[in-house]
This record gives sequence, structure tokens and C-alpha cells, in this order.
Amino acid sequence: MKQISIIGEGAWGTAVATLLAHNGHRVKLWCYHSELADEINRTHRNERFLPGIALSENITALASLEDAVKDAEWICEAIPVKYLRSILIQMRSHVRSQQRWVIMSKGIEKDTLLLPTQIVADVLGNDVQQTVFAGPSFARDLALKIITAVTIAAPDCKHAKELQQLLASDYFRPYISTDMIGVQVGSALKNVIAIGIGMLDGIGQTDNAKAFMLTRGLHEMSELAVRLGGRQETVYGLSGVGDLVLTAMGSLSRNLEVGKRLGRGQSLDDILKETGFIPEGINTVDSMHALMKQYDAQLSICSGIYEVIYKDKPIEIMLQELMRQPLSYECEE
Repeated sequence: MKQISIIGEGAWGTAVATLLAHNGHRVKLWCYHSELADEINRTHRNERFLPGIALSENITALASLEDAVKDAEWICEAIPVKYLRSILIQMRSHVRSQQRWVIMSKGIEKDTLLLPTQIVADVLGNDVQQTVFAGPSFARDLALKIITAVTIAAPDCKHAKELQQLLASDYFRPYISTDMIGVQVGSALKNVIAIGIGMLDGIGQTDNAKAFMLTRGLHEMSELAVRLGGRQETVYGLSGVGDLVLTAMGSLSRNLEVGKRLGRGQSLDDILKETGFIPEGINTVDSMHALMKQYDAQLSICSGIYEVIYKDKPIEIMLQELMRQPLSYECEE
């Protein structure tokens, strides 16, 4: 039995806590809101982020970062990328060198254009032992013990196998990779493509158009992943195409829902007021566009989604421009 800490009170952090507790581990769940920590300990539920699901008594919620991490063998962070650096800075003095980190954030930091593992290394040092955890996994389904599979990526297989043993269960199957960059790029960019597919739905486009955007969007995801040092085959696995299919078609997808609302003409401000959230994919769109310029990557679908969100380009015009792109060839003469 391991002592494991999860940094993040949201649905994803709580769902992974339920998995680890199911596997017999003691889990500390750090909550930003102290009143939520009290509620979880009192009721064994997280009604704010994962309503209606009973939590194991092996899960203890804490509002103190120091108490959450000081005895942990493994630290699993599930913080939105927008806030990851600030939380890491707060916990830096409490972290020990032998602790193992599991990176569950998905996205790209806006100002630095760093991936989550790179943010951790930037704040805590390059010697931090890290493993990435990503794949098609809605938090609620995982908490309900519905069959789920993901990719875990580490610098070497030995490191990844240790986490695999912690996570594997009768309903959860982790597959191993050594491509930490490819896994993170795929899991970040799939949110962008899912927003685009939601936009198509919002303006009344049907399955042909959505299949076009999904497939060619996946191709653009792999192109940027390779530019950043990842491998194409990783993006065509669970953390890329698997996560993209789930996020672009799943009924619980926030990125898809925001895309649909944008397609119907709602502003981001109005969407935030009505839903209470803006998903990670919106922040990723801006970072992705900056990376495309930095690496001179000509990705027409990703560029089109950026222009709709940040340049107020009508979605219909974006589609017309996509269809007027020069014909391309994927064969050799």
C-alpha cells in the first residue's frame, strides 16, 4: 500500500483518487477550497465537481499543501495548466527529491509555451522524476468504474511500469510509452479540434464535415507533435486519437459543448456566465497558435479555429477557406 497525494480537487483528481483507493492505497486529496475539504471528509462525496458518487474512506481531503505532500511517495497533479505554475511555486519548499510525480494536466502554458512536464521541471528542477498520464477518460466514467484505458509515458519503461502497477485494476488499463512529448501534445491539441467539431455542430453541419475535421485535425496534431519532438505513432494511440474521439463525440465533453455554443453565436463571456466554466481547450488554442508560428507549421484547421475564437471570423468563412486550400497529395509519383 502506497501513500499517494493528488493535487487538485476537481473531477479528474477526485476520480483518480477513487481508482487509487479502489486499489488499496491511502490517498490524500489536496483541495484549494478548505470548505470542500471539510465536506469531503464529512460526507465522503465531492458534490461540487463529481456529484452523486460516494468516495472511499481511504481518501482524506486536506487544505494544506504541506500536509498533502510531505509524506507522499507519489504526487499526482491534476491542476489546470493556467494555474499549475503558481501551485508548484507554493509547494516547492515542501517537495522532496525522491518523490515521484504523475502529470495529469492537459494543455500548454500561455506565456512560456511549455508543456506540463516542462513547467514542473522549470519550477522544481530537472531532476524531478515524472510520468505523464493521459488518454480517453471522462472523470465521471472512471469514478463509476467503467472500463477505461490510458497511456502513461515516462523516460524509461521501468519507471512507467511502477506506475502501471499502481493504477491497473479490473476496470482500468494503462499502456506504456516513452514518448512524454507526444502524449502531452496529443492530449492538449485534441481539445482544440473538439472545439472545432463542436462549432460545426453548432452551425448545423452534419457528420461528413465533422469526420473531415476530426481526421485532418488529427493529422495536424501529429504534425505539431513531431515538430516539438514527439512521435507520430503516439498521437495515433490512446492519448491522441483515442482522446480526440472521446472529446469530440462524448456527451460529457466540455470542449465540445463550448464549441457548439460558439457555433450558435454565443460569446465566451456569455458561455462562462451560463456554464460556469471555460475548458482547457480555449486556453490551448492561443498557445497552439503561438507554437505554430514559432515552428513555422502551416496547419489550416488549427489556424481556422484560432481565428474564429480570437479574430471573430465567421465559422462559415473559415470553412470556405478550408475548402479553397490548394489540393494536397499523400502519395508519391
